[in-house]
Parts: sequence; structure tokens; C-alpha cells
Amino acid sequence: MLIVLLESKSEKIQFVAAKALSTLSCGAPKHQAKIREAGGVLPLVRMLKGSFSERVLLAVINTLAALSIGLAHTPVKLNQSAIASGGAIKSLVSLVSGNTNDLVKVHSAYALACITLAHPDNQKLLLKEKFTFTLLIDLLYSSVREVSLGAGRALTTFAYNHIPTQKNIVKGGEIRYEQFIQFLESDDQEEQGHAAFQVIILARVMTGEDHVLVMAQGIQILYQLLQSENELIQELAANNIASLAHTRAGIPAALVSVGAMDKLIELLNSPAELVRSSAATAVGYMTFNRGAMRILLTACRRSPGLFQILQDNLAAGKISDVFIREWEYCLTVGLPSQSVQLMAVEHAIVDVGDSSQSTLMNHLKTTTETIDTPTYDTTVTDDMFDVSSTHRYTSASSVIMQ
Repeated sequence: MLIVLLESKSEKIQFVAAKALSTLSCGAPKHQAKIREAGGVLPLVRMLKGSFSERVLLAVINTLAALSIGLAHTPVKLNQSAIASGGAIKSLVSLVSGNTNDLVKVHSAYALACITLAHPDNQKLLLKEKFTFTLLIDLLYSSVREVSLGAGRALTTFAYNHIPTQKNIVKGGEIRYEQFIQFLESDDQEEQGHAAFQVIILARVMTGEDHVLVMAQGIQILYQLLQSENELIQELAANNIASLAHTRAGIPAALVSVGAMDKLIELLNSPAELVRSSAATAVGYMTFNRGAMRILLTACRRSPGLFQILQDNLAAGKISDVFIREWEYCLTVGLPSQSVQLMAVEHAIVDVGDSSQSTLMNHLKTTTETIDTPTYDTTVTDDMFDVSSTHRYTSASSVIMQ
């Protein structure tokens, strides 16, 4: 029904239909598949070339982005391929370079980043269009906060777990750390959450500050936002941590060191469904780190119903097979009473402050040499754990920015 409404002659109906499709698609695998199977992709792609109001065009662009990317920055391959086959990449590149509205430009760039995320064929199509990052980097310095943050989001998604793109970003222009300070220190927690994630991902291509310090600041901010009383901010922080949990080696251990795993486990009992879902996704990905896995195992032994809560809210997220085996072993030998004193688990939970800085920095220093490139359909096994307690989705790691 919504797809049919896209072809309405009423601008208001077009907008409502596109906006509804975008909302339905966000992090919802079933809805993403249903929209594609119902033939919703081509009408949306065709609308990129039509004469529509800016709000309709933005809603269409955002829907294509939402259809292409899943929870924790995982690609929706079938949708990405269908969107690219319809000619969306060429149209979106034209919007980035030729539209007069800067918001349309940055949203189009973000859609391109989502469509090409971990999709080599689509990345080749984008290269054929001679897309460069110069204009997008210029927009990062816009005086309009929404445009600046939008440009940062697009750059971050392009750079996510993709070294060749990070090198191309460097060629496109200078990304200065100082541009993000206004958002990192903002009174708006949503701006803080977005900027913290962006500086962690873009730290290696930034100038003006040591990238380890930049990542440490971003991680500390996300941990603080997990403790917000605003459920939307808790959800945002948990979603960002879920994405970070399968990026560079060292980041999951750094998140453990500031206490993020414990707070995420606490949020599994949130009264808000979206917070529980986001926290469960983050917890699941964090279990590929040994330290985080031990924390969760201990928590589940102390609260036997916790594992079921995690399963009920995990949705399309992933959880370590190693953790599952360990938990099944615990069930086999019998759970201890909650009143029994459990053996201490070797993990450091430290206050965010001077005492935590050295631990956090030591973990983040491992990001200077390697970056993980996840394969999203790989079964994780014991031998994929490395000696630094950070996971590998694949055994190969590439040297970044030599």
C-alpha cells in the first residue's frame, strides 16, 4: 500500500509514504526484505530523477539508505544490489555534486555509503562515477550543524572497516579534529553520541590530535551516554557500541575497560523495547571479546533469566559461538545459587577519569596497527580469538595507513 502511495499526485501523501517506508526499514530485516520483495526499490530509485519537493526527495533518499544497512553497520546485500541495479548510484552521485541544497547533498552521500558498505561490486560502480570526497569534506565544515554532522556521518560510513576508502578520504582533503569539538562538548546528547562515534571511526584520518586520544575521548563519551536518563540516548549509544564492537582490534577491550559491558547488561532489563534490543545487539557483538564474554557469563550465572532476555531481544544480531558453548556447559553442570559467592572474573571496571586513562589507552594502542574486516556470514570459532582478547571475524588483518 505504501509503495503505491509513492506514485500519488499529492506531495503530502508522497512524503508520508516515503517517510513511513524509511521508518519501517530502519534496522528491521523483515521489513527491509518485504519492501524489496513487494517491488518497492525501483519506484524509490525512479523518484531520485523526478521533480519532487525537497522533503519528499530527502525521505526517498533516507529510505534507500535505511534499506541498505542493518543493525551495527551490517550490509543488507540483496537490497544493496537491487538498489544499485536500478541505477541509484549514478543518480545519487549527481545529487551530491549538483543539488543546491546541502542537506540533500549530505543525505545522498550517506545513502551512497550505505549502498556500497561491504559491497565490492557497488564500490566499483561508485568508482566508475568518479566520486571523490572533496565536496563532502568541504561540507563537514559547514556552519549549519545538521549539514556538518550529516557530512561526518557519511564519511564515517564510507570509512567503516574499509582501508582503501580511508586512504581516498585522506586524498580528498583534511579532516581536522577541532571541527568535532563543538559536537563532542555540546549540551545536546544526541550530537555528542553521533560525534563520538564519528571521531572513533575517523581518528586515523584526522589531523590535529593523536588518534589514540581521540578514540579514548569518543569511547568515554559513549559510556557516559549509556548512563543517560533519556532512553533515546541510551539506544543511540548502544547502537554505536554495537557497530564499534566489530571494527578495529583493541576497541572492544577498551569498551570493557571503562565498564561499558556492565552497563549494557544492565540495559537488557530496560522497560523500553528499543533500548533492550540495541543493548542486546551490542552485548552480542561484544561477546567476541574474551573479557566481555567472561563478564556476560558471570552475569548470566548470577541471574539465570538474563540469557533468555538476551535471546529474546537479540533480533538479527550475532553472539559468539564460544560464549554459547560456555553457557551450555554451565547449564550442564548446574547453575550456582545467586547467593553463592562466585569466583572473581578477571576484568577491570574502572571509573572514567585519570585512573582509567592508562588502561583505556593501552587497549586503543592496538588499533594503530590493524583493522578487522568482518565477514558477516562467518561462523566464529575459538581460533579467531587473538592474544590481545580482541576478536577476528576473519584471520587476515591489514596494515592501515602505512
